[in-house]
Amino acid sequence: MKKTWTLRRQLNILLALIVIFQSIALIFALWFSQVYFMLDAEAVRLLSNTTETRAQTFDLSVGAMIGNMANETENLNSELVQLAQQNQKSPEDLYLDDDSYNQAALVASATLVSILKQNHVTGAYFILNGSNANKADTVAHSAVYIRNSTPDVSASTNYSLEIGPTAVSKEYHMPTSIRWNLDMRSDKEENYFDFYEKPIWASTQFKGSEMERFGYWSTPKDILNDNQQVVCYTMPVLDENGNGYGVIGIEIAMPYFSQHYLPDSDLLYHNSFYVISEMHDNALDLGWFIPSGVLAKTYLKSGEPLQLKAVKEGGIFETTLDELGTMYSSVQKLKVYSENSPFVDENWTLSCFVPSDVLTENSVSVREKVFYSIALTTVLAFTAVFVLVYFFTRKISRLSKYVRNLSPYDEIHFLPTGMREIDDLTSAVQLLNQSLMNVSKTTSKILELSLLPIGGYEVLDNNKHVILTDFLYKLLHIDQGSLISKDDWVLFYNKLTQYPIDDHDDIYEYYDEYAGKQLWLRILEAKQPTGSVGVILDVTADIEENRRLANELDYDALTHLFSNTALKREANRKIKEEPDKIGAMIFIDLDNLKYINDNFGHDMGDRLIIRASEIFRYFEQFKGIVSRISGDEFAVYLHGYEDQDELRKIIEKLYPYSKSFSFIRPNGTSNRIRFSSGVAWYPEDADNVIDLLKLSDFAMYEAKNKEKGRLFEFNRDYYQQMSYLLENREVINRLLDEQLIRFAFQPIVDLKTGEIIAYEALMRSLLNDFKNPMEILTVAAAQSKSAQLERMIILMAYQTVEENSQEIGDRKIFINSIPSQRLSEEDHLMLERHYRHIFKNIVIEVTEEENNNSNNMNEKIKFIRKSGIQIAVDDFGSGYSNELRILSLLPDIIKIDMELIQGIHSNSDKQNIVANLVEFCHNKGIKVVAEGIEETMDLVKIIEMDIDYAQGYYLGRPTFSFAKEDERLKKEILDLHKK
Repeated sequence: MKKTWTLRRQLNILLALIVIFQSIALIFALWFSQVYFMLDAEAVRLLSNTTETRAQTFDLSVGAMIGNMANETENLNSELVQLAQQNQKSPEDLYLDDDSYNQAALVASATLVSILKQNHVTGAYFILNGSNANKADTVAHSAVYIRNSTPDVSASTNYSLEIGPTAVSKEYHMPTSIRWNLDMRSDKEENYFDFYEKPIWASTQFKGSEMERFGYWSTPKDILNDNQQVVCYTMPVLDENGNGYGVIGIEIAMPYFSQHYLPDSDLLYHNSFYVISEMHDNALDLGWFIPSGVLAKTYLKSGEPLQLKAVKEGGIFETTLDELGTMYSSVQKLKVYSENSPFVDENWTLSCFVPSDVLTENSVSVREKVFYSIALTTVLAFTAVFVLVYFFTRKISRLSKYVRNLSPYDEIHFLPTGMREIDDLTSAVQLLNQSLMNVSKTTSKILELSLLPIGGYEVLDNNKHVILTDFLYKLLHIDQGSLISKDDWVLFYNKLTQYPIDDHDDIYEYYDEYAGKQLWLRILEAKQPTGSVGVILDVTADIEENRRLANELDYDALTHLFSNTALKREANRKIKEEPDKIGAMIFIDLDNLKYINDNFGHDMGDRLIIRASEIFRYFEQFKGIVSRISGDEFAVYLHGYEDQDELRKIIEKLYPYSKSFSFIRPNGTSNRIRFSSGVAWYPEDADNVIDLLKLSDFAMYEAKNKEKGRLFEFNRDYYQQMSYLLENREVINRLLDEQLIRFAFQPIVDLKTGEIIAYEALMRSLLNDFKNPMEILTVAAAQSKSAQLERMIILMAYQTVEENSQEIGDRKIFINSIPSQRLSEEDHLMLERHYRHIFKNIVIEVTEEENNNSNNMNEKIKFIRKSGIQIAVDDFGSGYSNELRILSLLPDIIKIDMELIQGIHSNSDKQNIVANLVEFCHNKGIKVVAEGIEETMDLVKIIEMDIDYAQGYYLGRPTFSFAKEDERLKKEILDLHKK
């Protein structure tokens, strides 16, 4: 045996040394070949190429745009010089005469529209050297400023006039913006008007040069005071002598600039971004910069120079950014100016920032894979060594197999191996087996008393060793069958029973250090005349299950925050302990969980919830009780404060604190986690937890409805006014599920004949919880149920019309449509299939508000037009009304809002507005309905004004049946026509 054992050891050592030497040699070969350094260099080269390609693309795009601008500017110069000659003026004086100025504005507008159509820009402008409207004002400049909300679409339907005469708006059917003005002013902060002054200065310094030499790029600024940063490129407008008297230029809004010129799509690395700025002496001058996305905005501090350290040739630098750590940056100079431009020193550079660990992650990955490959190869080689050794120790292996298959109570009969040491050992084992057989019956009894996992032991007075079953060998990590002395067993037993559990008899807490597991053991022991026997049962599964069930009641399974039940219990405890202290209940709702679930799946939604819970744990440092109430709702209770202001300061820091957290979508984009919240105070608003939750929930809903992403404190006056929003959240579901509405019908009267020509179907609730239809619409909107409500109203209205078709006859039924809601394609097909025969009776009412949402409106009227159903614009005049809105829709009927109709007989302004509208509509073949007729004098006046139809309490109130014609009213209308 000694000779055999020595051979095994020699073989193991020899083959192991060979394997180790081979692995070390391979590692050194890879190191000296510099493979890893070459991978790092390739990553840097790829970064440089990416930045260079983006810079070249930028230069080509900008160059093409500048060339186009130069051509358009030169054509405009010629047209304006010709216009000045026709009007016998100099170009510099065009703004002094109204007609000349309007003609010049229209000529310039044509050029601006052409520029907008040919270039990817968000706006174009033309500015003169003086003001037509304020000639004496030296800082006022007449201008035409047009913006395009969809720069990637060549159509002009989304243009708006920001500055300029109304002649331009009329010429191009272009709406004016809410900030519309006639002039621009140059008396603002320093360098505000450089986009006007510098191109003109360049034209005076370099007369006769090509137009591109005068062009000037401004840094980002808010030139229209609308909180929108834009980048401008401007060229001077020159007379026939080369003198500048105005400018023409384009603007590019910062978000679109980033999207179009600095797209994230060609960035090869996550957490990377582009930025355009000036660079001086290896430092980015961040007095101004153009970021490619939210990362650049977050980590680049405006106004502070960012020092760069050159680390590689070809414009590769290194710097450090907060939280992102060490960054590599590739810098390329952009050719926004020609070499002979007077502004060429205003160098624009493109920088691409990539975290150093992201840039080198491929080479790191290769290192790791090579290391693991070498390790795996080494392990396999050692395995081969053991296999080879096995063939040299086959007899020993056969003997071991025989022993492993034996039961502790089997008699052992070893076959001779021919090796003296092994045969001596087997003889000793056979003697031991005889001793163990004597205690087999006792061990069997122990095992019969218990269930698995269970083990037994016996301590005999006349035996210096302790007898154990297999389970205890595994539990104590002792080699199977090893002899355990009584002294060793005392040590093991003391370790097993060191930590008894107070609330469970005979159960002990035991930590298995070898396996790294926490166990609970039940230990039962009984005395016998010859010693003692015991049973050890592993009850870990039972204890963990009991604790898990208790834990589920108190903690949310996803976020591990307190549950709703635990929140109420703990908050009540704190209030009971300190009833005189001030507390606050904060109710929080995530703003975009439904969007994430619908677009990326519920797994991503769960990740958003977990990430948000980390934000709300902010309150734990103030001993706050943080809980998850349900899906996207959280609640926090803080208590024990003397001053409400002190507690308010803690709460208000939640939103700044949350800005450091972000959520990564599957497409790699990083977004802030947004949430709305409400606060109710203890004891000012309520003195119990249930009411505090209810009131803080209402305050959160106020934030949702008024300004998402904010924190609102509970307002009792608003609560008393709007409490139905909270109280009727479940009622709206019942109304929709059970279709608990009906219709009242108000007649619409023909003012020529006095006959009822139509009825308006007005929704009424069958539930007392809603006081009026507006409450139904408001609660439905707050619960995102407007689409379901729209579907129910439309389908029930069609059904009602069909059921009463004989009584309705040829009369029309006006059905109100909820703004910005439309039916699905399946619903349209169903209406076609079941109700086509009553389409002739239907008039769908839309609102001015709906006309502002062109996408939804286009989809809605597509079905209406196709089906031959008539369209009416409801409450016309209540919003921003004009003839362009009518032209864009071309309805069959216009219903003038009652605010314009009531009292019209004594109000000349209302009469003028309505008269113009009636004339316009009649010229277009559109019928007009006057709403809100409640007195005779108003009826007389609208008949005089040749309005077609009327509706109001004077003509008939809403009823749940179809009103019959009123002969008295009919006679009154006919008599008025005779006067």
